[in-house]
Amino acid sequence: MNIRDIAAAANVSVSTVSKVLNQKDHDISEATRERVLAVIKEYNYTPYSNIKETQTGKSFMVALVIHPSLMKKELITTLEQNLAACGYSLLLCTLDASDYSLARQLNVLRSKRVEGIIFHAVDERYIESFHKGNSSGIPAVFLYEKPITNQVSICYDYSSIAYTAVRLLINHGHTRIGCVLDAASDNSASAGNGYLRALFESSLSRDESLIISCKSDAHNTHAAFEQLFQQDITALYCQNAVLAASAYTFLHEMNLSIPDEVSIVCGETNELAQILYPPVTSVELPYDMLGKVATKTILDMVETHAVRPKSLSIEPVIHKGDSLALPSACRTKIAVIGNMTMDIIISTDTVPSPGELIVSNNMFSTPGGKGINQAIGAGKLGGFVYAIGRLGDDAEGHVISDTLTSYNIKTDGIYIDSSTSTGKAFIAVPDGSNSCVISYPGANSFFDVEQLNKCTHLLTNTDYCLISTELDPEVVAYAIKRCQKLKVKIFLKPSTTGKIEQALLRKIDYLVPNEAELALLVGEEGTLQEKAERLYQICQNTLIVTMGARGCYLKNSEYSHFFPAAPFTPVDTTGAANCFISALAVSLGEGNDLPYSICFATYAAGLSVTQQGTQLSFPSRAQLDIYQDDIHAMYVDCGL
Repeated sequence: MNIRDIAAAANVSVSTVSKVLNQKDHDISEATRERVLAVIKEYNYTPYSNIKETQTGKSFMVALVIHPSLMKKELITTLEQNLAACGYSLLLCTLDASDYSLARQLNVLRSKRVEGIIFHAVDERYIESFHKGNSSGIPAVFLYEKPITNQVSICYDYSSIAYTAVRLLINHGHTRIGCVLDAASDNSASAGNGYLRALFESSLSRDESLIISCKSDAHNTHAAFEQLFQQDITALYCQNAVLAASAYTFLHEMNLSIPDEVSIVCGETNELAQILYPPVTSVELPYDMLGKVATKTILDMVETHAVRPKSLSIEPVIHKGDSLALPSACRTKIAVIGNMTMDIIISTDTVPSPGELIVSNNMFSTPGGKGINQAIGAGKLGGFVYAIGRLGDDAEGHVISDTLTSYNIKTDGIYIDSSTSTGKAFIAVPDGSNSCVISYPGANSFFDVEQLNKCTHLLTNTDYCLISTELDPEVVAYAIKRCQKLKVKIFLKPSTTGKIEQALLRKIDYLVPNEAELALLVGEEGTLQEKAERLYQICQNTLIVTMGARGCYLKNSEYSHFFPAAPFTPVDTTGAANCFISALAVSLGEGNDLPYSICFATYAAGLSVTQQGTQLSFPSRAQLDIYQDDIHAMYVDCGL
C-alpha cells in the first residue's frame, strides 16, 4: 500500500492525500479529510516506512506522559482502547521523579513522531518544563488538579474526593468525622483541604485532633488510630484503600462494628478496597471517564484542529458499599426480648398423622426462636438492635451468639447459662403449607425477672421493644411494665402456648397475633373482623392480625382495613410473622405512617417465604429496596 493506493481507495487525488498526511489540509473539506484518514487508519499506512530517517507523515500515535505516582490501570486501559477504536496507538512515557527537565522524554516523543500528548503531571514544575521543551508544538492536553493558563486542561480536583466523601458522611448525620491521610502521598494536602471545606460548608467546627497522617505502607498504625478514636468519632474518611484496610483491622481488634458503630468512606477504589468486608463505600475519580474525555479532546485537536474549551472538569463518583450508616444515635433503636433456640428444620411432603411415618427429603439446623428471628430481621433492615435472652453454654449457644454478632446485633443482654442447654425447636415444613413446631425451651425456661432487671439499662432511649409471650409470664409482664415506664413502644407477638393478662394488653402499642392466637385470646365465635373488634375493645391500641397467604388485617381507632399479601410463591413460612414485625418496627422508626409500614412489612415477609429457613431468608435493606415501587403501589391502592 502506497500513497497512490490510498488516493485510489479514498477516491481523491494523490496531492489531497499528501496534504492530509502532512497536516496541510485547511483547504480540504471535512468529509474528504475524514474519508482519507479512514482509509489510512484501516490499512495502518505509514508514509516512507522503508526510509527510516524520514521524520514526516502521520504516525497515528498519541503519548501519555505520566508521573509514576499517578499510574491508574483504568485510565491507561481506557485510553488504549478508545485510541485503538479510532485507529491510534498509545505510547506510554513515565516522568522521572527527580528530573523536571523532560529533555529525554521529549526527545523520545519527537523521534516517535507522536501526533498528540496527554500530559498527566503531579507538579507544576513538570508543566513549565514541558512548555519550554515542546518546541515542535505537539498538541497537548493536560490532566491536572486545576486549570492551566492558555492550555487545554481536564481538571480532576483531588480535594473534591475528600470533600464528596465527607459530605456523604455529613448527609448521613455524622458530625464527629475523623480524617486519615497518607503521609507519603503528594495529594494528602489536597485531601485535607477537601475534608476541611466539607466541614466548613456544613457549619461543623474544625478540630485538628480529628486529622491524623500515617504512612500507608506502615504496619504500626494502631497507636494513631487509638488516638483518633479517643475523640468520640462516629465516622472515618480514609484517603486510600491501604489506610481503610488498617482502619478495618483496628476496629475489628477493638470489637467495634462497621457500620453500626463506625462508618467508613474510602477515597480510592481498587482491588484491595473491593475485598474489604463489609464492602467499603468509596469515592474516587472516574478514571474511565477521564480517559474517554482525554481521548476525544486530543483527537479533536489532532484531526480537526478544533478549538477546545480551555478547561474541562471531571467530578468524583460514589461507589456504594455497606460501610456507611446513620450514627447509632440517629438510628431506630430496637430491643428484642424473646426465646432463643436452635431450630432443626425438617422438610416434608405432608404433616404426619398419629402413628404415621414420614420420610424427610431435607433437614438442616439454624439459630431460631422469636428473639433471634426478630432481632436479625430488624438488624438486616437497618435497625440498631439489642437482643435480650438466655442461652446454654454449649455448642448451639455459641453458634447462636456468633450468628447474632455476625449480623451486628448487640448481645450485651444475653446471659450464657452453664447449668443448662440451649433451647431447641423441631420444625416440620410441609410443601406450601404452614409449619408445625415442637419446642424444647431449655435455657429459655430460666430467663427470669432478675436477669431482665439487669438488662433494663438497654431499654433506656430505645424506640421499640419486641416481646414474645413464650417466655415466663412474669418476665413478660415485667418487660411490658418496664417499657411503659421508660416510654418505649411495645410490639407483642402472642403465642398459642403463652398466657398474658388482659390488663397488660392495654399497655401494648402494637399487638400482632395470627388467626389462631386471636382465637385463643377472644374465642372462636364470629368472623375475623368481629374477633378483632372484641380484642380491640380489650387492648384499645393497634391490632394487626396476620393471615399468612391472605395478608393481614389492621384494626385501631383510625383504621379497619385488610391488606393483601405480597405476590410471592411460598417455600417456607416459618419466619414470616417475625420478619413482618421486625420490618414494621423499622419502618415506623423511620417516620413512615402505619399503613405504609404495613405494606413495607408485607413485602419483607413476602420475600422471606421464598426461601427455606428463617433469618437467612429475611431480606436485607438493599433487597427490599428493589421493591420500593411495588410497596408504594400497594400503599396507594389501600387508599388510607
